[in-house]
Amino acid sequence: MKKIISTVLVCVLLLGCVMSLASCSKMLSGKYQFELTESNVITYEFSLNKVTKTVTSGAFGFTKDTVTEGTYKITETGNSEYSITFTWDVDGAEEIETFDFSQGEEDGVKYIKLGGFKYINVK
Repeated sequence: MKKIISTVLVCVLLLGCVMSLASCSKMLSGKYQFELTESNVITYEFSLNKVTKTVTSGAFGFTKDTVTEGTYKITETGNSEYSITFTWDVDGAEEIETFDFSQGEEDGVKYIKLGGFKYINVK
């Protein structure tokens, strides 16, 4: 009986440690979009630590979508300042991009800023 209780307590302590470490990291979820023109749009869709970037480019009624998948990590760079690092899988090779990062809400609409560009939450 003592072994069962001590095993349960160890499991609870380990779970508490894992949850506290997971809560320290900054995560995003949802779909954010920057629309340069109606046919030129950049969309980031975040889920856990994964991200999908869709670039729609077009002119004269023709559009082309380029989809890239990868992971992201948000790190604190200073006094409440953050950066976001994307690691993209492009043709089997890793590409790394880092931008200044901030997030907020205006008039009930959530947004993120990546390198000075404001992406609005669309989903």
